[in-house]
Amino acid sequence: MSDMPPPPPPPGQGQQAHSPHGGADVWGDDTNGRAGFGNRLGNYLLDALLYGVAMLIPMYIGAFMVASSLFDCDFFFTDLAECSGETDAMRFVGGVALGTLGPLLVMIGYVVQLGRTGQTWGRRIVGNKVIRVDNGDVPGIGRALGRELFAWIVSASILYLGYLWMIWDDDRQTWHDKVAGTIVVRSR
Repeated sequence: MSDMPPPPPPPGQGQQAHSPHGGADVWGDDTNGRAGFGNRLGNYLLDALLYGVAMLIPMYIGAFMVASSLFDCDFFFTDLAECSGETDAMRFVGGVALGTLGPLLVMIGYVVQLGRTGQTWGRRIVGNKVIRVDNGDVPGIGRALGRELFAWIVSASILYLGYLWMIWDDDRQTWHDKVAGTIVVRSR
């Protein structure tokens, strides 16, 4: 008889959808353990919420200190009619320092946590971890700082295209992942 192979099945019958990500769609995790877009979006939103609240607390306290120093009254415990209108310089300087240094310390903590463990609060909750492509280790503080600066300045600046790039990338890397030599994997 003939040595010809059988014809392929009709479209949609007996075929699995092909994905360059190891068999999973872009929203889910792939068979190599890399986190999918939906997973990474979840950890991004959690980090924005949790670290945003952590930054807002010292900013609001600092703003109240500045405002109360300008009118020499305590907005928490004093009737506004009792304010003298004089400026308290120490409270003003303390409020400005708290309002600027508080958020800066939160951002530093974010980068240090990412560099030392590969996880932030949101990534830990969702179960993602940032690792180096070359050796699978955590990124380190210098690489994490470079990665985050690139993400905040470049990846986010053009309609978040740098973040969305992982949807089309075979290695599921964002622009800041590519620059830093990292990938995001599932840690559980």
